[in-house]
Amino acid sequence: MMNNPLKQILVMVVLGIFLVAIYPVGRAMASTDSRLSSSPTTVSSADPVISFSAVNSTGRPGDNQHVKDEDKAGNRDENEDEDTEEIKNEEADSEENQNENEDLELDLDEGQNQQTEKAAEKLAEIREELNRAIEKLSKDPKDTGAYEDLARAYAALGEWDKVAEAANQLLALEPDNKNARVLLAASMYHQGDKEGALQLLQTMAEREADDYGVYEMLGELLESQGKLEEALEKYEKAASLNPDNPDIFKRLGKTYQKLNREGVKVFVNGKKPAFDVQPQILEGRTLVPFRALAESLGAQVSWDGNNRQVTVTRADIHIQLSVDSPEATVNGTPVTLDVPATIVDGRVMVPLRFISEALKAKVTWDPSSQIVVVKQ
Repeated sequence: MMNNPLKQILVMVVLGIFLVAIYPVGRAMASTDSRLSSSPTTVSSADPVISFSAVNSTGRPGDNQHVKDEDKAGNRDENEDEDTEEIKNEEADSEENQNENEDLELDLDEGQNQQTEKAAEKLAEIREELNRAIEKLSKDPKDTGAYEDLARAYAALGEWDKVAEAANQLLALEPDNKNARVLLAASMYHQGDKEGALQLLQTMAEREADDYGVYEMLGELLESQGKLEEALEKYEKAASLNPDNPDIFKRLGKTYQKLNREGVKVFVNGKKPAFDVQPQILEGRTLVPFRALAESLGAQVSWDGNNRQVTVTRADIHIQLSVDSPEATVNGTPVTLDVPATIVDGRVMVPLRFISEALKAKVTWDPSSQIVVVKQ
């Protein structure tokens, strides 16, 4: 089991879309009765033109006609030889191209076969899960875990009406089961009731305020409806709840790009610090307001205006650097900065990577979306 069940449901939904694209699952799976206890059926699964001029070898008129005739005959022979050779070359090229095309088709066929085989294997695994769930329910009609497994299996198969049936059966037994609600929302969405799915997830977000999976799915649903600003808000909320999930930052990056949101975006432990001066790139290095970044990492910051010097302290870490100086000290050890600290609009701007790593934080940078993720 994955750490977050909602994430597993999301994976199953994506897998279902992939499998449905390959297999006619709707025809392959038999319907189940209202108790979801029957056994499922098996899932199958022009000749080249050469122009030339006949020229008298002497270049003078009045030469013997037979010389001209011989020249013409010779030229015809030569041209026929050239034609024959060119035709042979074209035939050879054509045969070579045909062989290359056949090889390419074989490669494509092999790739498709491998993809189909993997899909068949995954489909067989889902069938087994479906069979196990049905068998459990035949023995215990109140087995909530079996209903959840059943709903997930049907979601992977893209049979959303059966997902809804299993999810509702589960909710009848456990009204507060959030996985059942997510599965029900997914089934509503795929059956065309997008607004209903959205309302259900929003209600869940109000009740499950600390579950990043709900916010991530809300973001996806809103994004699919073209509500990018709202989707961005949900993704940012999900990132703040689970900063260790890189998928959320990928979704954030794509949404920023769709919104044409330019500029560096910084997330510290999943949250965006309140910068009153926007981060900027100088000589290939990202500079950020020093105090806001350091304090978001739990450090204390002091400013010596006379010496234009900043001091940062956190536990056993002591950092000092001066504005316009290429050198700083970390616990008394000199460190050369790629870009010196500078002042922009009254704020000391420092290289983000230096201060983050000096405070023992990990920094990752995505140049396409211009997102910087800092994690302790």
